[in-house]
Amino acid sequence: MKLSLMGVRILSLFIFSIVLLCNEVKAQIKITFPVDRAIFQRDASNQAVITISGYYTQATDQIEARLVPVLPGQGQETPWTVIQINPQGGVFLGKITGRGGWYSLEVRSLLNKVQVGRDALPRMGIGEVFIIAGQSNAEGIPNYGSVAPTDDRVNTVVYNNRETGTIDDPTALAFTPITAEGIIGPRGRSAWCWGSLGDLLARRLNVPILFMNTGWESTPINQWIDSYYERPVANIFSGTPFPKGMPFNNLKLTSNYYGSILGTRAILWMLGETDNFLQTSRTDYQGRLQFLVNLVALIQSQSVPWVISRTSRIASGTSDEIIAGQNAILASEFRKVFPGPFTDNIQVPRLDGVHFRDGGLIELARAWNASLTTPLFSAAVPVSPQLMPSITVTCNSTNASINLRAPNGFQNYKWSNGQTGQVITVTGAGSYQASMKDQFNNAFLTQTLVINESVQPATPVIAPGGEPQICADSSLALTINTSPINTITWSNGQTGNRIVVNKPGTFTARVTNVFGCASAVSAPVTVKTLAIQPPKVQAIGRYGVEAIADPAIFTLTDTKVAKLSWDWRQDGKERTNSTSSPIKVIQSGAYSARSIVVFEAATGGSSRTCISPFSEVLNYQLPDKDEGLIIYPNPNNSGKLAIETFQDLTNVKITITNLEGKIIFTANVGDLKERKVVDLTELNEGSYVLQLTSSGFNQTKRFIIDY
Repeated sequence: MKLSLMGVRILSLFIFSIVLLCNEVKAQIKITFPVDRAIFQRDASNQAVITISGYYTQATDQIEARLVPVLPGQGQETPWTVIQINPQGGVFLGKITGRGGWYSLEVRSLLNKVQVGRDALPRMGIGEVFIIAGQSNAEGIPNYGSVAPTDDRVNTVVYNNRETGTIDDPTALAFTPITAEGIIGPRGRSAWCWGSLGDLLARRLNVPILFMNTGWESTPINQWIDSYYERPVANIFSGTPFPKGMPFNNLKLTSNYYGSILGTRAILWMLGETDNFLQTSRTDYQGRLQFLVNLVALIQSQSVPWVISRTSRIASGTSDEIIAGQNAILASEFRKVFPGPFTDNIQVPRLDGVHFRDGGLIELARAWNASLTTPLFSAAVPVSPQLMPSITVTCNSTNASINLRAPNGFQNYKWSNGQTGQVITVTGAGSYQASMKDQFNNAFLTQTLVINESVQPATPVIAPGGEPQICADSSLALTINTSPINTITWSNGQTGNRIVVNKPGTFTARVTNVFGCASAVSAPVTVKTLAIQPPKVQAIGRYGVEAIADPAIFTLTDTKVAKLSWDWRQDGKERTNSTSSPIKVIQSGAYSARSIVVFEAATGGSSRTCISPFSEVLNYQLPDKDEGLIIYPNPNNSGKLAIETFQDLTNVKITITNLEGKIIFTANVGDLKERKVVDLTELNEGSYVLQLTSSGFNQTKRFIIDY
């Protein structure tokens, strides 16, 4: 089954939404400019330089961006391009050059060449930006048969200035597809002919199209000039006064704000009907339109091209004078004025004598499309979008606030939180962006700084990787759980969220965030050293040596011995499989040992292993002959009798009898490869005989118990 074009769009939007959702969850980097569906004016080489800005919450040393066509053939993909190295202050700002097209914008952040964050903007374009001006046949009329564009690339601004008539800039920069009966901001009513024209241009030029409509019904050309001087202006038919400065201020606002940020190809001018009604002369119309063209160029500091339709039809007929005035300015020396369509012969007669409707709107769109020719686009040098200036972020000495400084060289400054001035002080969470005006009242936006928490970082808490006690040859990790964008400085001069200490001391840390603000100093963590003295090694019995641990290890008040084992050396070499004390010795030699102590906190918890130095050497001399069975001490005053043999025995059995030969005690002791101690505390004082038997071994020894 084949998907329709609309189906492909819906599917791509769905997939893109899933990608965006995943990126939102990560949120290590966020694009704040451009915004979705923004369209920037291309230059004569079919290119535009686009500012990209945003914020990041993950440490990064490089920001990259690329443009990917929304659908195949709707632009030229760019490779990943570095837009900023080592961004500072939590915000990034860079630029990318792209060719005309409809794109998804992707941005990624890297640290040490590894991607740590990624974000994407679903739609943005490089194409054609038009401002519409004139009266009702430019502005549009609801319910006259307007048709919505079918191409997703035909868009307008989200700004409705019809009711308020304000001269203030929009509160937010936003864009939307044009709908049949929706507003073409700031004042246009319905898609009118512009939606169909957008489809024709997008299809022919293969670039996105943005329309902004400043048209105002029933206005003759002199009212556009009078309103510039803020003279009282009213509807000539109803007498209803216009808001102060209107209709000119709508055109001025659009040129200075949107035109500065996005650039502009041309102003599409369609006005003459009311001047026909007022019988404006050719000379007056030409002079006033020339003045208006000059005026817009003056207030914007750049000469934006005008495309002027020849329009005059009202119910009583057309006006040669108005058409002559329009043609006269087109024939003048103005290099920024170009011919639009001749509309008086479209849809004649008209239902109300003046306005187009239904099929006439389609004809009007085709007429405009025929006028916006390739030679016109080559000759009408557009106004390019302004690059975004950067803000500077610095922390104040108290660490409780930061200063945001907008760049120098502007006439006034207004921040998104309502504050004014070049520098503002911020103490908490919020979104902060400066809007600035130059001497011509053109708008410039800085990048947006987003703060999600208090300006001063929270006091860090040090988490030891175990009890804060180390051994002389071991270490302990100290960790702080904080965002990787922050810098942690420790009292020993080290940095990073984790350090390893191998010396005793008291450690503190503080966090410095991306704005340069430092937290309070953490609570201290004191690390102690568990220094273990070497054991004492001594001979025991006839065939053994033993190690006695440093008794101090059993006296620690906050730490207890959980396990004690030993490493032995014989003649300087490791003695394997000897981890107990005592050990059996069957060779003369130099013996030494070290203790291996596993400590844990007296209250439980993680353990640590400490190792002592090796003991002094004990030179042990084996007896000259095998004495067979050895028992000691004898006499015995403890009831604990040690047994050893030179040979390693297996399946050993012990039998104890009194002097009358009566069996008093028996036990199977298994292997006898090291000294064994037998508990005979149940025996009374007296003399006894011990018999030890094993395969090939049978010996007896007499011993005395004397308590």
